[in-house]
Amino acid sequence: MVGFIVRRILWAIPVLIVISMISFTLMHSVPGNPFDQNPDKPLPPTIVERLTKYYNLDDPLPKQYVDYMWNVLKGDMGPSYQYRDRTVNSIIARNFPVSIKLGLLGLAVSLVIGIPLGIVSALKQNTVVDYFAMFFAISGVSV
Repeated sequence: MVGFIVRRILWAIPVLIVISMISFTLMHSVPGNPFDQNPDKPLPPTIVERLTKYYNLDDPLPKQYVDYMWNVLKGDMGPSYQYRDRTVNSIIARNFPVSIKLGLLGLAVSLVIGIPLGIVSALKQNTVVDYFAMFFAISGVSV
């Protein structure tokens, strides 16, 4: 069992690397740049060039990817493109308590409803109660 868990964890590393490569490539294959958000008021080319240099978007893509992965491993998500003078880490940290509360509340609700429903479903196998419990569980997972 321990070997199975270790293999799964070791397989997660290349899977995460491939997913990060795919998402990085997709983000860079989109036309334009992060500063083209308002087509009605485009930024002057000098400002776009300065922002591109500031965010190191003028580096070759392999270097950008390596820098991105290195910063992610260090826990540095970099500056925000949308909010001036704020880092992505500060934005995540500000909203993290709310996310924790929502996650714990969802866990509590699923345990309070799921465990009794599972017990009843196990005791009343292949009955209307079991089918209702299965429907309720699948609906909950789907949402």
